[in-house]
Formats: sequence, C-alpha cells, structure tokens
Amino acid sequence: MKSLKKSFLLVIYLLVMSYGSHAKGIKYGKFSKDEILLSECSYETDAVAVILSKTCVVDVSYRAINYRHHIRVKILKEEGLDKANVELPYWRKDGLEKITSVKGQTINFDGNKDKEVTDLDGKSVFDVDLNDSYGAVRFGMPNVKVGSIIEYKYTLVSNFYSYLDTWYFQDDIPTLYCSIKANIPDSFRYNQVSFGQRLRAKYPSVAGNEWILTNLSSIKEEPYVNNYMDFVEQIRFQLTGYYKNADGIAGGIEFVTVKSTWDKLAREYLEAFDFFGRKGYAKKVIEKILDGDENNWEKLEKIYDYVRTHIKWDGEYRLYPKKSAPKILEEKVASNSEINYLLVLLLREAGIKAEPALTRTNNLGLLQKSYPLMSQFNQALAYVEMSGKKLFLNATSPYRPYQLLEEKDLNYFALVIEKNKARWEKVLAYTKSRQHLVLNYDFTDKDEPNCRFKIIESGYYAVESRKLIKKYGLEEFLKTMVDESEVELNKDSVQIVNADKVNKPLEITCKLPMTDMDFDSDMIYFEPFPAVFKDNPFIKEDRQYRIDFNYYRYQSILINLKLPKEYRIEEAPKSKVIKLSNGFGKYLITTQNQGNVLQMRTLFEIKKPQFSKDYYGELRELFTHMLSSLQEQVVIQKNNTLSEK
Repeated sequence: MKSLKKSFLLVIYLLVMSYGSHAKGIKYGKFSKDEILLSECSYETDAVAVILSKTCVVDVSYRAINYRHHIRVKILKEEGLDKANVELPYWRKDGLEKITSVKGQTINFDGNKDKEVTDLDGKSVFDVDLNDSYGAVRFGMPNVKVGSIIEYKYTLVSNFYSYLDTWYFQDDIPTLYCSIKANIPDSFRYNQVSFGQRLRAKYPSVAGNEWILTNLSSIKEEPYVNNYMDFVEQIRFQLTGYYKNADGIAGGIEFVTVKSTWDKLAREYLEAFDFFGRKGYAKKVIEKILDGDENNWEKLEKIYDYVRTHIKWDGEYRLYPKKSAPKILEEKVASNSEINYLLVLLLREAGIKAEPALTRTNNLGLLQKSYPLMSQFNQALAYVEMSGKKLFLNATSPYRPYQLLEEKDLNYFALVIEKNKARWEKVLAYTKSRQHLVLNYDFTDKDEPNCRFKIIESGYYAVESRKLIKKYGLEEFLKTMVDESEVELNKDSVQIVNADKVNKPLEITCKLPMTDMDFDSDMIYFEPFPAVFKDNPFIKEDRQYRIDFNYYRYQSILINLKLPKEYRIEEAPKSKVIKLSNGFGKYLITTQNQGNVLQMRTLFEIKKPQFSKDYYGELRELFTHMLSSLQEQVVIQKNNTLSEK
C-alpha cells in the first residue's frame, strides 16, 4: 500500500498545533526591490523565467497532512510566458488527497515602479481527472507579459502517511530561493533522506526540520541521461512508526513500528496472487517445447524462445499478474509480469532454478534499497541461477536473445524473491554487443564503380536493426546507412542472414553502384564512411549529470578502396588514437595508403555502462575527434601522364 490511512492512526500522544504557512521574510503580495528590478538570472542568463521563491510548510497531525505551498515566478522572456499555465497534480483515488485554498495574482510594474495587481479569478480554476488515480487543479494566471511576477499559493490536504511527498528544490527554470519546513510532532517518527551534493554538504546531519537552498540551476536536458530526477536536489521522508492507544484493560499508549522489511514485502507480494502453482499445466507445455536430450543451457534458450515468440507484450508494466498461465497461452497477449512469470513457471518445470524478480525501469530513476516500498517497482523479470552464473531475463520482445535485457531494465539492481524471502542482485549489461561494417569500394572499372557493403551485428546493435527492418523494410533500413545521393541500392544484391535467429549475429550484404563518381574530373572528393555517427551528443563545454551508456559499445568500420592505375590517393584521414583514462574506452583510426589502394580501419569502444561527469571532458574530446575523422574526405587525384599513356 502506498498510504497508511488516517483511520488506522489513532494518535493520542500529541495533538499538533497549527504552524504559519509563510516562509520567513516571504509574504504573499510583498516584493523586494531586487525582485522588482530583476531582468535576468545572473548565473543562467539564457533563462526564460526564474523562480524567485518556492516554499512549503508541512504540518503533520492526526487529522491530515497539510502541505502549504507558495510559489513566486518572474517572466524574463517571451518564451517563459507558458509558466503562467499551472497544473497541480494530486492523488484523487479513494479521496485520499485534495487541493484547497488556491489563490493567485499577477503583478506588473510600470516605469515608476508602481504595481498593477490582477487577481486570479476563482472561476478560472478547474479540477480535472488525469487518469484513474490522479487528478489535477489547472489554472492560467491573468494579464501575464514579460516582466510580470506571478505568485500563487495552495494547500494540498493528504492522508498518505507512509511517506511525505518528495520535495524537489530544483525545477526546469533556475530557482533563487527554495525551502521546506516539516512540522512533525513526536507522535510520528519519520526517517529523512537527502539527495544532491549541495543539500548533503549544507545539512550533513538529519537533525532539524527546515532546509533552505538558494541560487539553484535549472534541470537541463542532456544526452545519455536515463532520468534527470536522480540528480536533483531533493529530500524524502518515510514513516518508521507512530504512537497509538494500547490494547487491553490497562490502556495507555504504545509505539507501532510500521517500517516494513524486504522479506515482509516479498511474502505479502507472493500472497497477493496465485500463479506458480500450475505445475501440471506447465509440464504439458514443456513436453511440447523440449525433446528431452537438451542440456540446461539449451533448455533455457528453447523455453525463452518459445515464450518470446508465442506471447505478445501488451505494452503494460504490471507487478501483479492477472491472467493464469493457460489464459496467457490461449490469448497470446499479456503484460510484462505475466510473460516473465510464465517463463519462470516453465523453467522451473524443466528443472532450472528460476525466481520472480522486481525492478524499476531506469527512465523512472534509481531504486532506493533503504526504502522497503513496493511502490518503487514498476515491472517484473525472471531470474535464473545456473552453472554458477546469474541471469535476469525479459521475454517481452521477439527481437532479444535470452542474454539481453531491454535497455530500460539496466538499472543496477533487482529484488529477487525466493520462498518468501528477498535479496538484491546486480543487473549487469550484456558485454558482447558488436557492430562491424565492411565497405569494399571498387573503382577499377570507371564505368561501373561500386561498393560491396556488409554489416555484422550482435547484441543490442542487432536488436535495434531487427526492429527497424521489421518496421520499415530492409531496403529502407539500408538507406539509413548510406548516402542515397552517391549510391543506388541494388535490390537484387541484398542478402540477409539470421534475420529471425536472434541468438546468432545478424548479417546483411549488398552491392551498391556508385552513381555520383565523376571520373572526368582531375580531382575527386569522396566521403567513404557510412553515416553511423551523425551528430556529436557532447557539444556543450560542461556537464551536470552522470553519462548513462547503459551497455558496452563496440563499433568497427573497415574501408577498402581500389582505384584505376591512373588515379592515386592524394589525401585521406590520418591515423590517430584517442583513449579514455583507466582503459574505459577509445577511438582509433589507422590508414594505409598505397597510392591507388587505400585501407582504413576504425574502432569505437566504450567499456563502462556509466560515467561520472568527471569523465565528460574526455568523452567530449573522444567524440569530437571521432566525428571529425569520420567526416573527412578522401581526395582522389588523376595522373594525367599515366592516363594519356
């Protein structure tokens, strides 16, 4: 359960006094001279708007939890006008939360610094349903233009006691002042956990009830980030216990510990559904899949392939299976947990040690192992131990072999549940993903210059290519690799090997006639490399967040170029190597020029799934040099003396 409803909290130890909802020095409708004169954020000059202040006072009582919010924003540029459109989400299911006391105003100042106040009309405040669980209060602030200050306040009334709303100090625009004050009586005990470098540095101890940060940068989009909220300055509160009336004639009070354990959650989870008891049915299915002569690894592969090819994932992430195993195989469509738990059931019947496992897709942020909360998880995997190896399996895609998880599954850890007990196991990325490209350019026949193109892929590269081929067709897929203005795809020459055999490398070969080679010119400028890398993802000078590659990268290109005798290579990309420290990656190119024959080899390798931002400078340099060399031209020069002979 996400919440501990107030009906279960018979707290009599302390009644809570009401606390003021205004942060010290920040009063509704009162503005400082600095706020009035502010025209740009000094440390983020391109900001379209700035949060002047964002405060919250949390009052916990036996009646409810009141979050009293007060937000003040200044519009700096035209692009910031959308900050006047406000949406305040809340948990509407079972009436456990509601938003009340919405009040707002827009303040404009003329040249004499006289202010014009336009109040938010209550008729402009709407309550809408977002889905079955969430609702939202929406409103648009009136009379907003560049230079306006908008401020609004509201109260969120909640009956979620298990944990208080996470407080985020940062937003998508810079924040000059942010504070939270939690008034929690001794009748409740909450653990406090902070995240973020500044918050931990300023408040190394959990003691205290108020936290303030100033001059906070905005949350910026950066490439190769699974979830930005992992890095945002934030504080969380989890209920560990509370006082209530003691049972029995003696009366009095007693302290109730409510903090769960992972083992308890595991027991409660397995008791919530009955799925793994269908052994008789599983035995009949296994008899159809296996011949009886397979070793365990062959059994694993066959059973996994059966599930991934027979059941289509409906796109839903559910922790609890609703369908039985027979129903899943009958309908051939199922949720994430239903597919992977069917896999667990069948593997067990085949004598393979398999368990259910819970995890969270990495786009939703990191798991907190110190928080025994079921609400952290959003999906289920299968877990296998065999021959000293530990594997997580996800059979929701027809394109992945058993060794590969979905990239979103790579979130460091998963909770394995075994006989009502739980333990954390590391989720490791497959390390043998490879992409090899071979381009043999043959220009010896000037009337029919061509390129024989070959792709060999395994791991995540093959998965993505198979998806694209299925979606767009093989010819369209190849056009993403080669420049259509220079080559013409010879459809009859296209061959594909292991298109559906996902446990084997994908191989594609084709012959590409070169349609744009001008051999009448004395100088020919030619770009030999395919468009594997198009844009540099690391162009900014600095980096805020960790870099998430998620899995190891290995891509190589081999170029062979043959020219007629009367031509020679005048210029070609030079050999170079760029290495990351500690052997975590590299880019290299080697060039061998023998006049009318040219060979070039490149290798791009990343041997670490995640990098701290301290590596950003090295990664930026590596990508810059790599893209520069891959975009270089080969200059071909005609030797007129040999040509005349």
